[in-house]
Amino acid sequence: MSSYANSDLARVWEDGDAFRAPTGTAVPGDIFASSLPGWEAFGGIRAGFTVSKDQTVDELDIWNNKSGAAYKRKKQPVKPTIAFEPVDMSKATALTILRGGSVVAGNGGYELIEGDDEDFALIVRVYDGDEAKAYYVEKGELGAIPEDKMDGEDISGFPLEIAPLAPPSGGKAIRQWQKNTNPLA
Repeated sequence: MSSYANSDLARVWEDGDAFRAPTGTAVPGDIFASSLPGWEAFGGIRAGFTVSKDQTVDELDIWNNKSGAAYKRKKQPVKPTIAFEPVDMSKATALTILRGGSVVAGNGGYELIEGDDEDFALIVRVYDGDEAKAYYVEKGELGAIPEDKMDGEDISGFPLEIAPLAPPSGGKAIRQWQKNTNPLA
């Protein structure tokens, strides 16, 4: 067993939230606040969320390199995504699935009309007691339209993959915060 392990720093993320707002909505003064005015909650989130960062790396070589290792590596920009599964058909969930479309009453129900890939700001956060971690996307869009699954097997949510876009402010596509623990301390 490692002599460097510290159980005080171990995390079991127990709960999570996600919110959306219009593109460019600023990060709240306290991203971990219990209420985020101007942000619509997605409601219940099934099993947290996943932040992925893909990057294409090309290994370049020269004709006389006999070392067996690449001479140089060319890295493309990191392309992040955030995937989560809201289980509530909240306003935030509906607007995201409909890509900024609309809901129209009529014919005995509500017609869900898809839009044209509306972009929006996103906050996702998870908790472990007093510890918390949050991610903010200033501008993102739905990466792929989720399937409708109605099989009665379990509480199936709406699998959403959000693709962050270059933010208008020129900052990072995804920014992150951690509460109560400085990982560099």
